[in-house]
Amino acid sequence: MLYVLRHTQSGEIAACIQKNNYDLDYYGAKHWDDESAAEREKDDFLSMTGRDDLDLWQLLPVNEGRLKLFNVKLKNDPSRRLCLDPQGNMTVHSAWDA
Repeated sequence: MLYVLRHTQSGEIAACIQKNNYDLDYYGAKHWDDESAAEREKDDFLSMTGRDDLDLWQLLPVNEGRLKLFNVKLKNDPSRRLCLDPQGNMTVHSAWDA
């Protein structure tokens, strides 16, 4: 199981610029391979990405297929925000949507 961060009020899935296996930058959902590492690192990650509402972010277990779908929806575009409602439905918002 993989772990991502979901904002409890907005449903946003935390995303950032990361390095892939080929050392190339991409924008995608931040994930951890194990829950204990995620618990240890989540506050530092959220602070480093400019989020100050640390207590409103919770770990969400996801499978690899779901994580890949998150990244497809984000389209390697930092202006996009992926939200997941309590039923698991995804919506994407972009700075260009306004």
